Amino acid sequence: MKREFLKELGLTDDQIDKIMAENGKDIEKAKGDLAAKETELEEVKEQLKTANKQIDDFKEMDIEGIKKAAKEYKEKFEQAEIDAQEKLEALQFEHNLERQIVAAKAKNVKAVKALLDIDTLRKSKNQSEDIKAAIKAVQKDNDYLFGESGKPSIFAGGNPNGGSVDKNPFSKEYFNLTEQGKLLRENPELAKQLQAAANKS
Repeated sequence: MKREFLKELGLTDDQIDKIMAENGKDIEKAKGDLAAKETELEEVKEQLKTANKQIDDFKEMDIEGIKKAAKEYKEKFEQAEIDAQEKLEALQFEHNLERQIVAAKAKNVKAVKALLDIDTLRKSKNQSEDIKAAIKAVQKDNDYLFGESGKPSIFAGGNPNGGSVDKNPFSKEYFNLTEQGKLLRENPELAKQLQAAANKS
């Protein structure tokens, strides 16, 4: 808006000054609004640019590979849990088995374990009772493996400690190479005593 135009309208200089001042304010305000809009537009453009870059990055990512890796990790974690549980159960089984063998006064735990069907007992739903029964069965057929340590309670052909006559794998009556081998490996001292007893008979 020009002053000449306002003068032609018959306005005084004071009136023209006021009008020009107000008009100037409107112009400055409009310029400020325009600058704000331009800044906002630039920000939107920058956001769009960032979003487009992210989209391009996603396109380059191996999504199927990530899914496969996540699945493999999950499977490994689940298997690790299973393995840990199996190891714990195995330790509990071994502890229970050896505890009961010792309670039965076995002279050599390993020798008695060698005569047990470990796999069957491990799979048993009633382990404690089945282990107890299995040890009793071994004790019945191999009672020389039980009793006070270092003192064989029973010898075929006569017991030098005054015990009754029963199965000695070194004796003629109960001669058993398999049992002899186990004794020689697992309890050589007991094997010597049984050999000596068998030779005296």
